[in-house]
Formats: sequence, structure tokens, C-alpha cells
Amino acid sequence: MLEIASRVLLPISPGTRFVDAGGNEVPLGVARPLPNTEFRQVSADYDVVGHTGPLGNRIPSVDNPDVVFVGDSFTFGQGLSDGETFAAIFCDALSLRCANLGRPGTGTYRQVRVLEDYLRVDGWRPREVKLFVLAMSSSLMSGNDFDDTVQEITKATASSDTTTTAGAASAATNPWEWIVQRRQWILAHSNLARVGYAQFGPAVRALAPRVAGSQLATGIAAVAEQLQVLADLSSEFGFRYTIYVLHPIQDLLRGTYGDTERAVRFAAGGAPVHDTARALLANPRASYYAYDGHFNPAGARRVAEFLLSEGGDP
Repeated sequence: MLEIASRVLLPISPGTRFVDAGGNEVPLGVARPLPNTEFRQVSADYDVVGHTGPLGNRIPSVDNPDVVFVGDSFTFGQGLSDGETFAAIFCDALSLRCANLGRPGTGTYRQVRVLEDYLRVDGWRPREVKLFVLAMSSSLMSGNDFDDTVQEITKATASSDTTTTAGAASAATNPWEWIVQRRQWILAHSNLARVGYAQFGPAVRALAPRVAGSQLATGIAAVAEQLQVLADLSSEFGFRYTIYVLHPIQDLLRGTYGDTERAVRFAAGGAPVHDTARALLANPRASYYAYDGHFNPAGARRVAEFLLSEGGDP
């Protein structure tokens, strides 16, 4: 009865939808999204409009930019209007010619290939590339580059061994962990669960089960391999690059963000790495959407201010 009542009184979508004016899905996680497209981002937390530019990239989107932002949905700016993404705020503040190559649902492997495509096919010659790694070392939840990159490499090489080793969830040791591991399935089938998750999402995320050391080592190695590809592209095409660590809210709430930073630094070798955690630690819950989990406008602005003051000199 509660489930039925919740569906009638407070229906909540299971996840974010990207749709055009006619309600059709807009694919934004592909290598070359549709150009000059207006789309709505709709979830339990927001209903905002965004746009792609002439090349299909999220605004800011110029051809042959000086600065390129590379990353996943956090870099893309899921849940944010065009001017609210940290890429847009940073570039507007410094009057830079920028391109946002953020691709929702991608890991470092696909992100570096997207960049390489523009370098080789379109002849881009940026002065700087900013790669944003969303990671968490204590849990391999969906969206974590340590896990997503392994899955992408596995798919690209048509091998099942790595998926079995690195992609499997850790065994649940208590009922809470069992629920967290099956969060997506539960949310897809129960509106009542979605109502609760909209209120307590950050706390539930913080219960994510710990990852086995071998799984984490495999993920770090996979990301390190892609960062070496980025280093090779830097040498070939003459741009400098900087790696930034972004954290899901549970990494901040659990206090494991320092371990995550060290893992990314290890994967990066000697490349410059900046950690954004300290820009968000004062009040993490005020910087992330409760249900969706991405940066809200306040969080994106804090990251942009960090880029401008701490590690963003182009």
C-alpha cells in the first residue's frame, strides 16, 4: 500500500534522463554527440536545459580550443545549466577558448580516446588538457574510474578475465551492504525506495562495501595505462596536461579521500595531480545532489574556484 501511495502522491524517476523537446532520448555519452542540440536533464533533483555546440560537445564548445576539459558526467556537468559547469565558470572567468569533452558514463579509457580523436581527426592543438578523474579507492561503485576503465579495456579487448577479477562486487558482509550493492536494481523497481533515497542518498552511498586490494590494484593499473597514453599524446601534440581528482560524496563522508588521492598520484607517475577534496570538505552535502549524486551548482562553483585559485593556471 505504501508503494502504491508513493507512486500516486510522489512519483520519482529512477534515474536521470536526457531528452529533447519531443521527449526523445539524447545520446550524450558517445564519442561524437549530436551537434547544436538542446536537451533537458530530468531527475528527482533537477529539471534543467543544456546545449551542445557545433561539434556536439557540451558548452563551452569551440573548435581547436586552447584548453580542453576531459572527463565523465561530473565534467560534463550533469544536472547543471550551461553556465553552471565548472568548465564554463573557469573559462568565462579567464576569457579562454575552451572545449568541454565530458562524456557521461565513461571511464578514463574512453575519455582519452575521445581526446585523441579530436587531436588526430580535427587537428586540434590545445595548449593545455585538464583531465578529471572521478575515483574512490575504498569502493568500486559505478562511475568510479578505477572500475569503469577496467570494464572499458575489457570490452575493447574482448576479454572476460578482467571483468571477473575487477568488476565483481565485493561480497556483502551485512544486510546494509547487501542493499547498497543492489541499490540500482532496488531504485529501478521501487518508487518508495526512491523517495527514501532522495532524502538519505549520501548516507546510503557512504555504506558502500569495501573493495578487495587485488581489485583496486587492477583498477589503478588500468588508469595508469591510460594516463601514459595521455602523456604520449602530450609529447606528440605539444600540449601540457594536468590531472584533477574528483570525489563522489561518499569518499568525503567516509574520510577515504586521502587514499584516493594517493592512488591517483601513483597511477599518474610524475604527472601533475591536483586534489579537489579540500574545496568540498567543509560541507559535502551542500555540494552534491542528494539523489543524483553529481555536483549541484554550489559544488560546481566550489570546484571552479579551486581551479582558479589552486591548480588551474592555464
